Amino acid sequence: MQMSLRKLSLQAKISLVLVAVIIPTFVIVTLAENKLTLPILSEEIRQIGIHSGKTLAARIESGRLLALPSPTPAIENVMQEILFSQPDLVRVDVLVKDPVTSGIKLIASNMDDDGGAQFSVVTLMDTVLSEFKTDEVGNGLWDIFVPIEHQNRDVRGSKRLLGMVHVVVSTSLLARLTDTLWRTQATAAGLSVVILFVVLSYFLRKTITNDRLLRLAESQNLQLTEQLHESQRQLMITEKLAVMGQLTASFAHEIGTPLNAIGGHLQLLKEEVSPSRDSVNGERFEVIHGQLNKIAGIVKGFLQSTAKPESQKQLIDPNRLLEKTLGIVTPRIETMGVEVKRRMNREMGPVRLVPLDLEQVLLNVLNNSLDSIQSKLVARSGDSGSVSLEVSTEVIKHQGRDWAQISVYDTGEGIRKVDLKNVLKPFFTTKRPGEGTGLGLTICQQLIQKYGGDLLIDSKEGVWTKVVIRLPYHSSG
Repeated sequence: MQMSLRKLSLQAKISLVLVAVIIPTFVIVTLAENKLTLPILSEEIRQIGIHSGKTLAARIESGRLLALPSPTPAIENVMQEILFSQPDLVRVDVLVKDPVTSGIKLIASNMDDDGGAQFSVVTLMDTVLSEFKTDEVGNGLWDIFVPIEHQNRDVRGSKRLLGMVHVVVSTSLLARLTDTLWRTQATAAGLSVVILFVVLSYFLRKTITNDRLLRLAESQNLQLTEQLHESQRQLMITEKLAVMGQLTASFAHEIGTPLNAIGGHLQLLKEEVSPSRDSVNGERFEVIHGQLNKIAGIVKGFLQSTAKPESQKQLIDPNRLLEKTLGIVTPRIETMGVEVKRRMNREMGPVRLVPLDLEQVLLNVLNNSLDSIQSKLVARSGDSGSVSLEVSTEVIKHQGRDWAQISVYDTGEGIRKVDLKNVLKPFFTTKRPGEGTGLGLTICQQLIQKYGGDLLIDSKEGVWTKVVIRLPYHSSG
């Protein structure tokens, strides 16, 4: 029942509330009115009967109709006048004392039946008597007796009882009034409900429409606010990356100048000292020269990372580049004792991109996997049997296109579920302070997306992590 009510519309619920309130109120008010008005109306009808009886008694006494040789026709004429003015009078009788039998005699009545027998036990009284009765069909009646008295004008306060007027008044008027009251109130209640429904329906429709428009406006405002925040966030990231690029280029340029000077002076010093005659000095010159070349390579890499011309794109073999990158991190892999599993699709064709871009991405991903494995080894006291690294390449079908997919799977410490959605965001890192900047995966994602690809990460905390690099693939090369 509660579920059914919840499914109703707001207008239907309000309609039910109105019906539940108006109908009981109508019934209570009507019953209260009847309880208050019925006794008053009944008393009014009784007074009508008494007044009619007294009027007839007064006219009989004032007209000395009982002294006539045949009083019945005259009295019945007066009765007809009274009955005409008071249609609720059911019966009117005039009773007098029979001088022969000393009993009560009926001398006039508006009824044709012989009702004298019913008054044989009636005693003449000088007071008004009234009693409420019901007839055989349940209709209410007031049975009233009014005395007919003769006032002796010569003797003050002297009265003589001549007879009685019997009046029966029906309360059918009361029933008609009650029925009319019920109908009037029912009609009024019905009209009130209809009017309320119409008015409330109109305002409800307007309210619901306005509410929907308001909700729509709020939803659009929320979406615009989110878009604005996202745009601001992307702008901040772009600005930060732009600043870092400028700093990197400036740093590489500033370092390059003294490196060139050091290299030139080192070459002159090498010629002056003649290290070929001194093997120790020769070895030292070679170490210094090698380290200078290494620094120069790093500086050159910085400059290349800030501006890579489109012409550097070329066809490369993903398997070969992956093996090359594995070779770079092989010393670290062997030191940690990690098993590397290879599942390569050797029949995969080349993809077109800048080799350094993909190498940078693969190197970053592999180093992250080794960092995760190392953290797990430290936590498990160097038990290398519980960790492994798996790399794979394949061609897949996704959204109606062919993709070259490179996967790196490790059984390191994994990523918390709460952090998984943030790992690609700039400056977010799960590493300890000083171990990561939070930009590696962000830059990797931007590099892959530059070629229309995507970088996907999935993980289970404490168990595994899988990074998928997906690039557009054309079998024709």
